[in-house]
Amino acid sequence: MLNKDLFFGVKIGNALRAEGFGVQFTPTTEAFVTAARLDRPNLGIIDLNAGPEWAAIRALTAEGESPPILVFGSHLDVDGLRAAKAAGVTRVVSNGEFHRNMLELVNRYVRPAR
Repeated sequence: MLNKDLFFGVKIGNALRAEGFGVQFTPTTEAFVTAARLDRPNLGIIDLNAGPEWAAIRALTAEGESPPILVFGSHLDVDGLRAAKAAGVTRVVSNGEFHRNMLELVNRYVRPAR
């Protein structure tokens, strides 16, 4: 998970762990991409507020072996939401939708364990 907001990161991590998911936080796009390639997670989550480098995310999604990637951010950040879509992520949602339906979204997009 690419996230720099400690408050939301802890809240998200605790909710996902309570459902039996493993959670790994990455503070930079480079660390997120490296973890996606090496650890092969079943889902990647990106907080738009973390300032992702979309070119690196696009390179990851273009490889075809990237995990599904769920992005959430402010509905007012139209450029960021569009950039995420252009980078080939699996789903982009507003902060409100993510926090209301986080577990449903995760369960919908998580790749089955290999």
